[in-house]
This record gives sequence, structure tokens and C-alpha cells, in this order.
Amino acid sequence: LRLDGRADYPNMILKMRIMDTLGPFGQALDADNEPKEDSHFKNVATDTGDQASDFEQRRELQLLRQLISQALSGHNSTFASYGNENPEIPTDTSSIAQRQQQEAARFTPDFQLEEAAAQLNHLGVSLLIRFERLGNLDDVNNSVARHQEAVSLTSDDHPGKPSRLSDLGNSLLARFECLGNLDDIENAIARHQEAVDLAPEDHPHKPRWLSNLGNSLATRFKRRGNLNDIHNAVTRHQAAVNLTPDGHPNKHSRLNNLGSSLRTRFERLGDLDDINNAVIQYHAAVRHTPNGHINKPNLLNCLGNTLITRFQRLGNMDDINNAVSQHQVAVSLTPDSHPQKPHRLNDLGNSLLIRFERLGHLVDLNNAISRHQAAISLTPDGHPDKSSHLCNLGSSLVARFKRLGNLDDINGAIARYQAAADLIPDGHPDKSNQLNNLGNAFITRFTSLGNADDINSAISQHRAAVDLAPDGHPDKSSRLSNLGSSLSTRFERFGSLDDIEQAIARKQLAVNLTPDGHPDKPTRLNNLGISLLNRFERLGDIEYLDNAILKHQEAIKSTPD
Repeated sequence: LRLDGRADYPNMILKMRIMDTLGPFGQALDADNEPKEDSHFKNVATDTGDQASDFEQRRELQLLRQLISQALSGHNSTFASYGNENPEIPTDTSSIAQRQQQEAARFTPDFQLEEAAAQLNHLGVSLLIRFERLGNLDDVNNSVARHQEAVSLTSDDHPGKPSRLSDLGNSLLARFECLGNLDDIENAIARHQEAVDLAPEDHPHKPRWLSNLGNSLATRFKRRGNLNDIHNAVTRHQAAVNLTPDGHPNKHSRLNNLGSSLRTRFERLGDLDDINNAVIQYHAAVRHTPNGHINKPNLLNCLGNTLITRFQRLGNMDDINNAVSQHQVAVSLTPDSHPQKPHRLNDLGNSLLIRFERLGHLVDLNNAISRHQAAISLTPDGHPDKSSHLCNLGSSLVARFKRLGNLDDINGAIARYQAAADLIPDGHPDKSNQLNNLGNAFITRFTSLGNADDINSAISQHRAAVDLAPDGHPDKSSRLSNLGSSLSTRFERFGSLDDIEQAIARKQLAVNLTPDGHPDKPTRLNNLGISLLNRFERLGDIEYLDNAILKHQEAIKSTPD
């Protein structure tokens, strides 16, 4: 991308070749680049795969690699040489690059700057697509850098500024979901908000930028637990849907994102209106998507996940059966080479596992394990979702151990949970969840074998899980509840008063953090009552007995008929 006063027409041709090579993906680059949620346990960025043959997809991906490599090579060589009188001085730092761009801007005609900014932006989008397919961190880092350069070369009054800000926000959001750096999600929200603020009310892309802002707010809520974020996410997504006419090619994605934020809010507050509305939005998203559309499998998968969430609250067998069906169709429509195939196999495994837990059919459990194993085998080492797939296989193996008692299953589950936790850096938002699951597995093995090392390990993992969940995090209460349970288990075995005192304190905190109406409130009140009763039986303090009775009464009162 030359900034020396001469147009670089080969790079314009290169951009068009990238667009043509991407086929339907290329259309999305100039139209609507909204992330779409695709997993019950983890948000996934844009589902951009098509239904081409495996050969066609490999050919397109190979050519995409070549084109991006050529574009990056040209970009790097241009900025390395511009304004650098001594070629031996390294020029690959971000600060030097920014100074060079600023100097270049001073002496470059406006049309040249615009051409460069447009090409940088398209390159950033292409790199993000490849990251979502292959999971290479260099791609998402380069995507963020290219978008930052494009934004810096675009004046605030340029009509393309909101779009480039939003694309930068998307890349920052994708990197946050991979690495968990809070600066990325804060900057993603800021860029998306700037895009919305700069766009006039009647701008045709206003709904897209509102939807992207909603995605970033929902993601920050999942990390920090601030209710204002999820309320604002729902509001932004609803506005995006309202502004999008029926028949618009992105209506389905905006309905999908609204459904996702409603489901997330339900999981925190337990309001049935939210989960019922989420199911309605997902059904509408599927209805607005014709058969053969590249996003149809993604939408079916999301609908299945939402039906699972409602089933877990209401227990209606139609919901879990429909969830399994939606997931099976989504998997069948997705070729093995598609980057979302592991996610959809993983979610199918989850729905089969949940149905097994309700009906007890071993065929569902065995199928769940095989789907989870297939998801792992299709996920390359180093991919950011490898840990979540390992974790879900561990959950299926724990369930089979509880049913059949084969020690290989519980040992295998602990090994998978440990591997999942080891793959996640400290500070990542998923680390707490993986350590929590590992602690639960140690308790399960302790209950079977009675090895003191297992219950000590369980408490250690649960403590770490609590410590890594910041105050306000939506899962803080469940982490505290599990730590309390592991401490209670050790008290029942070894009788240490310190354990039961700590167990009561943790369980009380869990109850305090669980809002009234939440589906887990009765269980946490009941568990607190049990620990208070255990404390009374050990020391005979009547106050603890009275408090235990009170908690059990509250548990019954808060349990729906």
C-alpha cells in the first residue's frame, strides 16, 4: 500500500481478487460483518463458512492465504521503507509505524489516503475471517493493527469512518474472546459506540453498528457481570431489529443476536419472559433464512442451545427433543472441513448429555461422548476453543462414571479437565470455569475412592475458581456454592470445625448473590440449611438449628409449584 504519491493499482486488483475469492464471504465484507453467537457455552465470532465442497473450500482457503500474504508483504515493505533513511534501523514497532503514517499523511493527497485506508480495512476483515477459520493469533493481531491504521487514516467526517470503527471493534472483540484482555473489550465497546454516534439516524448501516455494539456489551457482561451492560445489549439489539425491514439479508443475524442477549439475561435473572422471547427471536431468525443459506446451520444450532436453556428451567421434554433435532440438522449441514463443525458437534454432544441426564438412556450418553471426541479431533492444537471441547468431553465422561462406575471414565475426565485448564492463561475469563469443573471432578472421585488428596485438590481448585471470578461476575455465586460444598464434604469426612465454618460462610455469600426468582436459589438455600444443621449437630448451638429450619423453609417457599 504505497503512500508516495503514486497510485498502487495492483493492490486495488488484489483487493478485488480477495473479494472474488471469498465468494459469499466477500459480499459480507462490503455489507454486514456482524459476529454471530454459535455455542451454548461460548460465544463464537462470525460464522462465515459456506456449503461448498471440501475441495472448493480448501482451494479458496489456500488462495486466501496467498492473497493475504501478498497484501501483508506489500504493506509491511511500504511502511518499513517510507521515511526511513537508514534501512538498518528496525521499523516494525507500532509507535514507529504510527509516526510514519502521520508523516505520510502530511504529504499524501486525500484520494491516496482514502485508497490506502479502504485497502487496509479490507485486509483487516480478511485476516479476521482467516483467524476465525484457523485460530492463528497472528491473524487477529494483524487484523487489529490493520484496522487501527485504516481508522487513523480516515477523517471523522468521512462517510466510511463509522464502518471502519465498527470493523476495528469486531477485531478487538474477537481478540478479547481469545485472550481475555480487558483492554480489548473496553476498546471494542468504545469503537462500536463511536461508530453508532457518528452515524446519522437514517443511515442504512445504523442497525449493523447497533448490533455490533450490543454484541460487545453482552460480552463484557459475561466477564464483569454489570447488569447495565446486558440491559443495554438487549436495547441495542432490539433497536437493530426494529430498524431492519423484513426481507433484509441481515435480518436473521440481528434476530439471532437479540435472542442471544435475551438468553444471557435470563441466565442471570431467571425471568421466563426473556427465555421465551429468546426462543421466539431464534425461531424468527431461522424462518427468515432460506434453505441453503450459509448461516442456516448456525441459526439452527443457536436455536437448539436456547431450547436447552429453557428445558433446564421448565423441564418440557419437547424442548430437549427439539434441541437435539436442531443440533443434528446443523451438524449434518456442516462439512467436516468447515471451521464451525467442531462447535456444532460439541453442542450436539451437550444436548445429548442433557437428555441422558433426564431420561437415563445410555445410547444418548455414548453418542454424546462420541460427538465430543469428534469435536476435539477436528480442533487443531493451539485453537482457542480446544479447551472448551476438552471440558465438555470431561463432563460426559463424569456422567458415564456416575452411571457405570468405570474408573477409567473419571480418571479420563480429570485428565481432560486438567488439560483444558492448562490451555487457558491466567486472567482469561474461562479459566475460572475450567478450574471449577476440575474441582467438581475431584469431588466425584473422592466420593468413590475416599482419597484425601482428591478432596484437598477439589478445595484448592474451587478456591482458585472463586478468586478468578471478579465481584459482580454472573458465575461468582455458583463458584462460591461449589467451594462451600467441597468444604462441607471434607468436614463430613475429617470433622474440622474450620471447614464447616468456612462452608457456611461461602454458602451464605452464594445465597446473597443469587437474586430471588433465580432457578438455583432454592438449591443454594437448601445446601446452606444442611451446613447449618451439620454445625448444630456438632456443637449443639440452637441458633444454628433455628437458622437451618429457616433456610429450608425459604427454599421450599422459593421453589415453583
